[in-house]
Amino acid sequence: MRLTSVQQKPPAKIFAVDDSVAAFLRPFAQYLADGLNRAPGAVAQVPPECAEIRIYAINWLDGGGLPVLSDTEKRCGIVWYGSRQNVLVDGLEKYFRVWASSPLLQSFLRTTKVEAAYVPLFAFPAVPKTENNTGGEKFGALIGQDEMAEEALKAEGLPFRRYDFPAQTDEFIRDLPHIAAVFTAAGSLTGRDDTLDVHPALFAAAAAGVPVAAHWVWPKSKAINLFNDTIFYYATQENARAFIRATRHNAADIRQRTGKAAELVQREFAAESSRKRALASVLSVHDNDGAAATSLKYPETANSLSIDIPTAVGHYTAGDYALASDLASNLERKGFAAAMTFYNSLYKYPAETAIIMRGFMPLIGDDILARRRILYLAYAQFGEKDGREEVPSQADYLQTLAENAGKFDALATASLPLAEALRQRGVAAYYVPQYTDTSRFYADYDEKLKSEVLFVGANTFYRTAVPELLKRGIAVDVYGPRWPDGVAKAPYADNKILRKYYSSAKIVLNDTREGMKKFGFISNRIFDATACGTMVISDYMPEIEAIYGDSVPMYKNGEELAELVRHYLAHDDERREKAVRAREITLRYFTADKAAADFQEIIRAVRK
Repeated sequence: MRLTSVQQKPPAKIFAVDDSVAAFLRPFAQYLADGLNRAPGAVAQVPPECAEIRIYAINWLDGGGLPVLSDTEKRCGIVWYGSRQNVLVDGLEKYFRVWASSPLLQSFLRTTKVEAAYVPLFAFPAVPKTENNTGGEKFGALIGQDEMAEEALKAEGLPFRRYDFPAQTDEFIRDLPHIAAVFTAAGSLTGRDDTLDVHPALFAAAAAGVPVAAHWVWPKSKAINLFNDTIFYYATQENARAFIRATRHNAADIRQRTGKAAELVQREFAAESSRKRALASVLSVHDNDGAAATSLKYPETANSLSIDIPTAVGHYTAGDYALASDLASNLERKGFAAAMTFYNSLYKYPAETAIIMRGFMPLIGDDILARRRILYLAYAQFGEKDGREEVPSQADYLQTLAENAGKFDALATASLPLAEALRQRGVAAYYVPQYTDTSRFYADYDEKLKSEVLFVGANTFYRTAVPELLKRGIAVDVYGPRWPDGVAKAPYADNKILRKYYSSAKIVLNDTREGMKKFGFISNRIFDATACGTMVISDYMPEIEAIYGDSVPMYKNGEELAELVRHYLAHDDERREKAVRAREITLRYFTADKAAADFQEIIRAVRK
């Protein structure tokens, strides 16, 4: 008998986008549906009573809700839930699956007993990566209304075009190869602050290597926050103008941040990433901890690392940011893939290990996703009342730390006496002192910045050095905010060249908050300034004396401070000799490379 082949009809698509999905979202939803239809095993998960699974959308823009559905239709449906705030939908537990567009929404839905997969918007349609400083007409892109950015663009003579989303999204995408920089005042999908969904055109810009900047507000809580530290923030018109100039010259900082932003989009907000998340939700894939694999790990390697810092997104001038970024770069040299997040980051990078840098209470945020978590008490900071820091008793502070230590796989602290006190309470505490990065702090004299006595820092209630010297008629070059009129030469010192300020001074002053002194935390200023070969005079701490001996002179009152300053300004050889000895100590024991090596050992220990 002769056998004849029978042509099989291709299987019908079983994942489909419902007609109720808004037009702007349909291409994204269709991409996810097409991926599910092609993926092996996805169709097998569909309940027997469902001829197809329809994808619905809710809570993305004003208006447009879910259609009226029966319970059977809900069992055959996926709801893609946008992150517009204050809009709740009942009955989500009846659907086949629920997708949440932001991690915070995912966490919130869990509190309502709804297990949602994290499936964000993504860079779609894809655009080719472009070189932004070679060939062709270049201009700025202004999204939304931001007078500060507009004035900066005009002042720097950079032509610009204004785009309104969503109406001009396609035009913006087409123009990307010619856009030199993007200023966005409307980074969210709706152009307002009522949603955590970033407009996908900004993902496309970042993926194409175009620098993106946004107006910084404290604390930063807008949707653009999803980019963490990979985009630029400006607080003044001069900041915005500096960003434009740096973009034109393809400055190293521009290249670094745009590169990080492109990597972030490729890893977390690329179309393929969201497709994988959608598939994981349909397959009900679980990771090794038993949790639903609703977000991708960053990345899937044993050396993925996140460092979470106690300051707000975009606050690049904060000491915490510098401390964490120096640690991250040195850990990367040791083979780790390190990413930084801020305490208010809308998206925390999942990682194998998290270093949670803290100083203030509470110690921890539960939104930090990592298999192993290391608490790093880099300093101690407490609330203020009536012009004083509310410092707890040693017993109360140690008790709080001991009670919280069990939430972590390891605890490290920059205070040696605190580490020893915790060990006496049975807490396995590591000592990792604060540090300086020798690639940023080294001798670099600048005649224009020379000074006899220098202080860099904000005026706060605990400052002693500057007021004590001024009232005794000793001049101090002060850089920092909130000082009375006539005291400070400038409201800030450029952190990128802070070494020049330190290197060009004969004496750098240091004073310490009460909480830091009580619990044995040495100010990072001492390590940075001594690394530049400059003498530091500090308020008295036995911990400083134990490390530096007399190479860092210290005072216990204003009169002692004045005597020290007068003496060392009059005795250059003695001052230089002490500065050399202090620098040798700093470079031997208190570098970012040494701190990274310490954390590398801690990470090895917690992996066992």
